[in-house]
Amino acid sequence: RSDIDFYNFGDEQLDKMMLLDGITCHESTKRKLEVYAANHGKPVVKPFMLVVCKDTDHATWVEQFVKSDEFRSGAYRNKTIIVHSKQKGAETEANTRLLLDVENPKNPVEIVIHVNMLKEGWDVNNLYTIVPLRTAASKILREQMVGRGLRLPYGERTGDRDVDAVMLTAHDKFNDILAEAQRGDSIFKAGNVIKAEEIVPEQVTTTQLSFDMPSNESHDEAYSFTQIERTEQTDAVISRAQTLIRQEVSRSIQTEPEHTVTPQTAQKIVDTVAAQLSVDKDLDVTFHENEMPLAAWMLYQTEQTHIAAKAKFIPIPRIKITDAGVEEYVFVDFDLDVSAFNHVPIRNELLIQNLEDMADRQRIKGDAIDFEGYNPKKVILDELRKKPEIDYEKCSALLFKMISRLCDHYTANHGENGMRNIVMMYKRDIANKLYAQMMQHFYCKNGFLQEEVVGTREYNLQQTYSWREKVGLFESFTEDIRNVLFTGIQKGVFSEAKFHSKDGELTLARVMETDSDVINWLRPHPREFNITYNHGHAYEPDFVVETEDIIYLVEVKGEDKLNDPDVIAKKERGIQYCAVASRWGKANGYKEWQYLFIPAGQIRSSSTFALLAERFKEL
Repeated sequence: RSDIDFYNFGDEQLDKMMLLDGITCHESTKRKLEVYAANHGKPVVKPFMLVVCKDTDHATWVEQFVKSDEFRSGAYRNKTIIVHSKQKGAETEANTRLLLDVENPKNPVEIVIHVNMLKEGWDVNNLYTIVPLRTAASKILREQMVGRGLRLPYGERTGDRDVDAVMLTAHDKFNDILAEAQRGDSIFKAGNVIKAEEIVPEQVTTTQLSFDMPSNESHDEAYSFTQIERTEQTDAVISRAQTLIRQEVSRSIQTEPEHTVTPQTAQKIVDTVAAQLSVDKDLDVTFHENEMPLAAWMLYQTEQTHIAAKAKFIPIPRIKITDAGVEEYVFVDFDLDVSAFNHVPIRNELLIQNLEDMADRQRIKGDAIDFEGYNPKKVILDELRKKPEIDYEKCSALLFKMISRLCDHYTANHGENGMRNIVMMYKRDIANKLYAQMMQHFYCKNGFLQEEVVGTREYNLQQTYSWREKVGLFESFTEDIRNVLFTGIQKGVFSEAKFHSKDGELTLARVMETDSDVINWLRPHPREFNITYNHGHAYEPDFVVETEDIIYLVEVKGEDKLNDPDVIAKKERGIQYCAVASRWGKANGYKEWQYLFIPAGQIRSSSTFALLAERFKEL
């Protein structure tokens, strides 16, 4: 916590604050893990919070507080265990069983309180929050505790900061840990500081299909079909039935093996909706009075909703790699940063040392070094060509540009002879520094990669989003855009979406939502495409956009990222995917695919999608 003087806090006050802040971190992490699992097809990881106490009496007091109504209204009363050396018999055995099984999602334990029993021999993958109370006085103990939380639950780093991190509350020891973070040997890293008051509870939403079915017209159709008398209550029954039918149709498409709504499935949906209306205390009487005509209409409505859902979906060709080709290393053109090249010429002196008297040392001027026939550029090039990733034939222009820039830099500072002197004396160091900069602008691609389409997914995957603020697509917002859920989307496949940038992605979404050329658009699920790049990294495009004749795969990037090696690697794979999908589509009656690579600064609220597509299509 910021701006609090903990010197004025009593031990119990500080303990309570750290426990409450710790459980806030735990609950936030729990929601984020659920979202990650839903979006990446992974098993749900159940996190737990570890509370470290100074002695058994302290641990007992903590247990009483955590199980009291004062702590989250008693929500963790049956989700907490305490483990210490003074426990005996059945209590020890029961808690030990729960402790050893704490990774099991069915295990109710979310808080473990301990003193010193768990220092060694207990490895878990789901420890995400650590609350050290009146302990953590030493660097070693702190790092031992945090080390328990650094086991990765999925066996490797996911690239998702929340999934790969462990939280340590450190109110009174905060400055000590910040100081440690500056040390090269510390596992704590400066910059990863989260203030407790900035942790806002998040909500979770699963996207729903965006149906273009006006309420009044659909109600009129329902009354025409059923011939029942129109009242406020029957309006309410019909509205609720429509909502439930849409939810059940979406669920069936996403989860049923056929990913469609068969006649048998449609009848099950009607039965499910009828059962829910029957137990609704506000609607049950009206529903039962009109059950037969409403049941027939609900079956018809289910079929119509399924037709509307299929029209909303954008079919995604599924690609299989038939020949991985040959790995090729690619360097992106860049301008050399010469600030790291601060070598100076060595002096033309000889050193004479008296071995009997170490204080007797003399320097005498030597002959000037003869640089006749010495080619510094070739010397540097020969050193670089020893690096396995550098293929001279493929990056000769970059190498020539880079080496020339470096030699000019040394010549400007030290003259021609000084430059030659430096290269002769420091050639390996120079080559290593050049190589380090080149590797920052490097990616791997598969040359002669062969792919084929093995079918299409005729539905799009729902996403699960966590959010702190919910607004309409065209409304203003106050939160960081990455924490905002945008709703009320009509042309999108789904009626909700989140974005990473305001000026790029959000502006484009608003353009597409009102553009007459756009039929549907989609923020694709992380597993919507099976496109990989750069040693198997998954590529997640920003948008899929359907128009009358073409489906576009769209990437929006800030101007500062346009020449990033990762971005270029994604672009090349996106272009290749569209080419393969288009050839298959032409033979099988599907639309052509094109790839758009749009600089964020080029998207304006007055833009048209047609002009953006014409300007930024990649062939």
